[in-house]
Amino acid sequence: MVKSGSSYLSQSELPLTFGLGKKDQADRIAIQWPNGRIEEFKNLKAGKSYECTEGKGIAPQSGF
Repeated sequence: MVKSGSSYLSQSELPLTFGLGKKDQADRIAIQWPNGRIEEFKNLKAGKSYECTEGKGIAPQSGF
């Protein structure tokens, strides 16, 4: 869970890191946004960084 703010002058880290064990991809990632909308993404490669924007999908990023 990512929270954009939790207390005075602090914030949770925004990037999420997933452990996939020996798998080379995440078969399915589901994001439930604060408004209740759920977006699903499939076959995301391991060792990559992605940027997810509500309603705009997911885009691979260079590096970590």
